[in-house]
Amino acid sequence: MTTQVTIRPLAKSDLDAVVALDKKSAGSARRGYFQRRLDSAIRWPKRHLQIAAITDKGLVGFLLARLAGGEYGRPGAAVVLEAVGVDESARHAGVGQKMVAALEELMRARSIASLVTQVDWHNHSMLRFLDAGKFALAPRRILERRVQRMPLPETDEEIEQVPPTVRVLRESDYDQVVRIDGKITGQDRREYLRRKFDEALTESAITVSLVVEDDGFVVGFAMARVDLGDFGHVDATASLDTIGVDPGFAHKGFARALLTQMVDNLAALHVERLETEVADDAFSLQVFLHRFGFRSSARLVFLKSI
Repeated sequence: MTTQVTIRPLAKSDLDAVVALDKKSAGSARRGYFQRRLDSAIRWPKRHLQIAAITDKGLVGFLLARLAGGEYGRPGAAVVLEAVGVDESARHAGVGQKMVAALEELMRARSIASLVTQVDWHNHSMLRFLDAGKFALAPRRILERRVQRMPLPETDEEIEQVPPTVRVLRESDYDQVVRIDGKITGQDRREYLRRKFDEALTESAITVSLVVEDDGFVVGFAMARVDLGDFGHVDATASLDTIGVDPGFAHKGFARALLTQMVDNLAALHVERLETEVADDAFSLQVFLHRFGFRSSARLVFLKSI
């Protein structure tokens, strides 16, 4: 007899069941991550797509996705598949693919055509799942670096240089960040940056986004999040979504100052890794990050066009 599976939106009351199901595969409870995601979906329902699979035994599957577009220089709107889990007893009943199909229907209703995700290449079961779902490798790569405090200056000349003022991002920085981003991209990305501010200041487990000032004026920014749970992460990982410096202040060390301070802050907070995603043809950005200690990750980026 075939078990009837009902696909519906994930509810706040599903939290305990989601945490318990996830713990079976992850090995540890990630309640904080799922609590933040469910809370965010209640606060901003248009930004989150969260799905549950239910049988007469209760919740047997969950899927968490969110609206994206602009992160890592990615053009156009997209939905990011952050987490998916299926109870072992239901893994051969197509529950995971049914949830993805429901997600795709929600995307079509919003006229969003790109579904993206990340997975470690050692995660063979997830790779098989993505292959069955007709995902393909995206023309992008993930770079990462271990977090450790940056070395002290080695020469008297370096010591005597006055470092730029780098501080934590504030809500009041929004207009200045929009202005700088517009100079860099030639676009008005207020909606995207509004979402990144909300994520950085309220959704991230730790506030790590920064701005850099020159003579009291914001001239650059780095937007990042720290989460324990998305894309199967089991350790605290910071994701650098966006970094930008006013073109009038380029090549003066402001971007490096932002990343240096971010790494030092993350080290003090015992975050283990900083990662970012870049397009394959973003050569100058790859060179900059490589010089800063970033290297290729074992994680791969996958894309499905709806």
